[in-house]
Amino acid sequence: MNTKYISTERILLVIIIGLLWYSLLLKSCESDVQLNTKPTITIVKDTIWQTKVDTLHIETTKFEYVYIPVKGTKEERKNFQKEINAKEIAKFAKGKLYKDTLQTDDIDIFTHNLVDGTLIDSKFSYKLKVPREITITKTIEHPPIYKSGLYVFGEIGGNKNQFDNLSLGLQYQHKGNWFASYRVNLNQIQETTHNIGVGVRLW
Repeated sequence: MNTKYISTERILLVIIIGLLWYSLLLKSCESDVQLNTKPTITIVKDTIWQTKVDTLHIETTKFEYVYIPVKGTKEERKNFQKEINAKEIAKFAKGKLYKDTLQTDDIDIFTHNLVDGTLIDSKFSYKLKVPREITITKTIEHPPIYKSGLYVFGEIGGNKNQFDNLSLGLQYQHKGNWFASYRVNLNQIQETTHNIGVGVRLW
């Protein structure tokens, strides 16, 4: 009866092939998933209405003389003229035209006062709501996303007497949670040692 023994090298080779196959399977499953490691930025805008009350004083000392029709409707009397001839004196009366432009950061107002007497005082009050836009930027940080992967690594070392420790390894890491590794020491070819390790992420 023949008994066949499976060597350690063959067992390790089977383990490595299994890890490679499992890694390729995971990568094919994750190929359709888009990893977004950038934080999401949300901009929120709001409008606050501020009530502003102010009083503007209209110019009452500067004016220009104009000629206002004596007869006619109110609308017709608004059609003043700046100059008339001698024949039109009986049809027009001398009046005053007050014009002013009021400007602030929030509004522009144009005044026009036509008077056939004397303008003693004139005021204009306004109440204006001034909107103010508030912009708030919110950044939502996403937790880091770890991908599974298979890594090849090498090590070299020794002591104060000799520096001849050389090893080659293969490590599989599953999404940053745990890993499995295989390492072979090459410093002594005749007595090669094999190491298998596992580990988990602590934080």
